[in-house]
Amino acid sequence: MNRTTGIILYFIFVMTFLLLWDQFILKPKREEMLKQQVKEKKEEVIKASPEPPLLYLKSHGYEYLIDESSGAIFGLNDKKHKARITGYIIKPLKDTQIFDLENLGNYRLKVKLKEEKPIQITLPATEDPKHERKELFVKYVDGKLKKFNYQNANQEFYTDSVRWFGLRSRYYMVSVWDFKGFVVSFKDGDKITLRLYPKGDREFFVFFGPSEKKLLSMEPKMSDAFDLGGGWTTFLAWPIYWILTFFENLTKNYGIAIILLSIFIKLLTSPLSINMYKASAKMQALKPKLEKIQKLYAKDPERLQWEIMKLYREAGFNPLSGCLPLFLQLPIFFALYQVLQNAIELKGAEFVLWIKDLSAKDPYYVLPIIMGGISVLNAYLQPNVDPQSKRTSMLISLIFIFIFLTFPAGIVLYWLTYSLLGIIEQRIYKFLWKI
Repeated sequence: MNRTTGIILYFIFVMTFLLLWDQFILKPKREEMLKQQVKEKKEEVIKASPEPPLLYLKSHGYEYLIDESSGAIFGLNDKKHKARITGYIIKPLKDTQIFDLENLGNYRLKVKLKEEKPIQITLPATEDPKHERKELFVKYVDGKLKKFNYQNANQEFYTDSVRWFGLRSRYYMVSVWDFKGFVVSFKDGDKITLRLYPKGDREFFVFFGPSEKKLLSMEPKMSDAFDLGGGWTTFLAWPIYWILTFFENLTKNYGIAIILLSIFIKLLTSPLSINMYKASAKMQALKPKLEKIQKLYAKDPERLQWEIMKLYREAGFNPLSGCLPLFLQLPIFFALYQVLQNAIELKGAEFVLWIKDLSAKDPYYVLPIIMGGISVLNAYLQPNVDPQSKRTSMLISLIFIFIFLTFPAGIVLYWLTYSLLGIIEQRIYKFLWKI
């Protein structure tokens, strides 16, 4: 065993130990502490504001929870995405019923004020409040859009020149249009609250629902507020989102859409894979000459490096060509993760049997284990690779199992499919080009 291999194996051992220690020792403790904190917080919230007597304003796939005493919207049961949001969304400042609600469908409501009194709009956090998105959007009639985060949420504006305005969390949005009057926005604990002071016309419209692209694209077109969270992979996240939604429209299943995305990416990167396998074959052909050079210049590292590079140059071999498919996969991988974490279309999206939410981890770890097994097999079947490098690749593939245990099931399904396609690709190339 040479020194480099020893260092790699030592690194793999340390990483495996740390991952196992974190997964089976530290993580259960963290989860238990988090559960306790959430339980205590829920108990505090329940004590502070017990759930009021409720009426249900039902529509296709969802229903609003209405406070029977004040007529306020207390929350939303989103059956499609398996979510329930509770907490006052739209309410009068005092507990008096000053408006009527009419459900127009597609998460849109008509609000008719009985009196010209202020009302309050708040969008409660649906995830961890510390990491939840909290943003105020104001779209003007001239087409300009202003976005304010929680830190600069204290704003005031008249609605004379405003097309619509609203609040967005990670997965949901509440927005208002055709409102006449004055609006004050302010930080309210761990959320943003809007206070609306009507003047003149007492009728306006509200959207309160999931921030899906197709819903926000309806009039008055709030699609400006739809994004995938930002980040360095956003330029790839958008094409992946479009491809996924296209495949989902065809198959009506996001799990199958992710499998089709894997096939699409594999076909797209197949030229790079061909170069990788040809480079592997060329490396095997150069192996005798390489070994001869290593023996000849073993005591002269600088000359050894120069002779190796000269050999590669004369043979037209690029040692980095085999890494290109992996380098390309990493940004695609992170972009897909970004889509799964920010697009509500995939929240609660089922695949088969035990996979009830592709944006959450596999509850029984079946997909990570299968994926790890296929990755190990893929590494074992790599052509023209020396035994030591092959063993190292197999060990790295085993580590992937532990890394992927807590990843969203959609990510694991993508990587599993891609790895399986890699094995098929190897067999085809070996048959066609005898690589």
